[in-house]
Amino acid sequence: MLKVLVPENTGFLKIAADEFCSLYEKATGDKPRIITRPETDGDMVVLGSDAVNPYALEKILDGAVPQFSVTTGTDEYQLRSVEENGRTILFIAGGRRRSLLYAVYDFFERRAECRYFWDGDIIPSRKEISIKDLEVMERPRFEYRGLRYFAHRSLKRFQAEHWDFEDWKREIDWILKKRLNLFMLRIGTDDLFQLAFPDIVKYPGWKQPESIARSYDDRDLFWSLRYRGELRKKILEYARERDLLHPEDIGTMTHWYSRTPKAFLEQVKPDFVPQATRSYGEETGLVWDIRRDKHLDNYFKLTEAHIANYGSPDIFHTIGLAERMCYKDRARNLQMKLYAYRRIIERLRRKYPFAPLLIAGWDFSMYWTPEEVRELLNEFDPANTIIFDYTADTSDELNNFTNWGVVGKFPWIFGIFHEYEPNSEIRGNYDVIERRLPIAAADPLCKGLVFWPEASHTDTLMLEYMAANAWNPVHEKIVPFLAEFCRKRYVQQCPEMTAIWQKVLPLAMLNGFHGPQSPPRENFSEFSVFNIFRSDIYTRLSPENLEFHRCCLAKMENALSAASEAFTLLAGFDLENSDGFIRRDLIDLARTVAGRLIACGFSRFALLLNDWSNGAANEDAIQILAEAGEELFVLAAELLAAHEDYSLYESLLDLQRKHECNPDFETTLKGNAENHYCRSYIYELFTGVYIPSVRAYFQWVREKIAAGDRSPWNDWEKRLPTHQEIVDRFYATPLTELAPDRGRAFRELPATLAKLAGTAEKITRKY
Repeated sequence: MLKVLVPENTGFLKIAADEFCSLYEKATGDKPRIITRPETDGDMVVLGSDAVNPYALEKILDGAVPQFSVTTGTDEYQLRSVEENGRTILFIAGGRRRSLLYAVYDFFERRAECRYFWDGDIIPSRKEISIKDLEVMERPRFEYRGLRYFAHRSLKRFQAEHWDFEDWKREIDWILKKRLNLFMLRIGTDDLFQLAFPDIVKYPGWKQPESIARSYDDRDLFWSLRYRGELRKKILEYARERDLLHPEDIGTMTHWYSRTPKAFLEQVKPDFVPQATRSYGEETGLVWDIRRDKHLDNYFKLTEAHIANYGSPDIFHTIGLAERMCYKDRARNLQMKLYAYRRIIERLRRKYPFAPLLIAGWDFSMYWTPEEVRELLNEFDPANTIIFDYTADTSDELNNFTNWGVVGKFPWIFGIFHEYEPNSEIRGNYDVIERRLPIAAADPLCKGLVFWPEASHTDTLMLEYMAANAWNPVHEKIVPFLAEFCRKRYVQQCPEMTAIWQKVLPLAMLNGFHGPQSPPRENFSEFSVFNIFRSDIYTRLSPENLEFHRCCLAKMENALSAASEAFTLLAGFDLENSDGFIRRDLIDLARTVAGRLIACGFSRFALLLNDWSNGAANEDAIQILAEAGEELFVLAAELLAAHEDYSLYESLLDLQRKHECNPDFETTLKGNAENHYCRSYIYELFTGVYIPSVRAYFQWVREKIAAGDRSPWNDWEKRLPTHQEIVDRFYATPLTELAPDRGRAFRELPATLAKLAGTAEKITRKY
């Protein structure tokens, strides 16, 4: 029996030993024995460098083992096999606690072909796992490698606020398996005001006085705020035990996901920083005027409350005066934003003079010019300040890190955003990343690679791509990486899945992060499902919108010629005998293609309507596209019905199973999902909102054409049962009535995919 030696079977060494033994047992059926004193017979695994394991030191002093090459305190690790008296001893040494875990997981990847994904591990069965002939030294290129989790709600798979402690343990374990070292929780309402100002802000019931119905600002609770605090404490303790970094928020933290409670406003009556923009213009969203010490003091009380109850002052993060303009005059606005950073940093350094500070780059992509960012850099000390840019993948060629003066001049982090909350399909500006990631890899001042999808677990390919490049940025070319991804994830069905991915990848790459300051005609992220019913973007036939549609089609039509074949390949897959990875990924691939077809179909429809209004005889084509558009939405709903990932009702039941849940939360959950910003691939939204709206719209078009009415097309809501009435019916209908019949939808999935192939031909045909 294999033995695992640790100097003591407690604390982090116990965690590492338990992980080793657990994986070994899952692979072989045999569980190694953990020992705390070396034995002279039998193969043995020695966990820990000489810095933590006296036996490793003994062997180095005896000359039996060369000194390890790992640098203490870093994420480096080493695997070294030694033959001694007819047995093998494997030394696993890490520069710090988390890197010892990296080494354990790496060993099982190398020797047992284990593979680790967010939705589960692949652990092939085998008789034994050899520990012989290993000499491995690993060190990461980037110091910081991490993920951010955000505060939206709707579906469990995508929304970290829905996860309980067991979900988070799996997620944190997976973070370590991917050799990441930093994560950041922005997962909804915390009890910091209750902890920092207990005499002012009390723990609420289910209702939050600050909530705004039918919006992402409806922050009414599903689990109690006290329980959310207990959960956060357990999550961060579990992460710290495994040596993960979690930045502490400081400074002007007021935002939509961290609004000021009304009780605090009523008693403290804070003044506010001037604001010239409307976003977060309510008192709960305004930033307190930090020109007055008492308001800055109160912000820091929130930070200290988090450190005292949940966190650790190892690394800090600030957003500054994000997503707002203080003054319309750019010069005055810049000075106020610079001042805010000065004030925050000066206060931070009084107590924490050396801790790294991450400066969030999101506001730079939204409201700053490159010249202003370069001026800002003069304000910061490069010894302890890092630009935390999570928008490095934007297709905006002007407002990005290459023009901010950071490359070769100031510490920074390369980040992939994967925008926005509704965009949960497979996507990404891989062509942009392929150009820019080598710049980061070659710059000694680039300290990290991070990923911030606004919804989590959206895109398994991107998650794997980011993690691989965070450790060693030589995988920037997506096509060869895709082949390796398929080999690892699908094993026996790799050839079939690779063929499907190769068809879909060009379609996926049609949509990616384009940046808030991108010219509208280039911002193809507007072509997502939720925007079809937002400000009638697809029917407003102004010249600039017609140009928008033409640009969309010019970009999409060639790639979409493969849509029908992609659906045909998907329809031919043996789903009954496929594992959970394949079932999930096939629907991810299919909904990605369907989403691109929706965008293409509506653009073609808008242009045909314009031609018809100007006297062109395209009535048959309009009728065909209208019919295909309805089909597409119905079939897309059937796709989503086949998997639990996309049901709002199943996500609600999951919340109720985990902990005592607000009995009236269904309405809030609907509002968090249906609002104009957050609409996405949700089954109940397709059947309750999208499909009725599409049918009503196309019926009105048919009636106008039949009557020869060529009047403007952008007043359709005035002549129909309004979209608002459709939305009202959605809120009035219980989720039990809207929920999918998942068993039926899964049985019929091959037929649904085959029908989608035919619909794709109709939408992409030349008329």
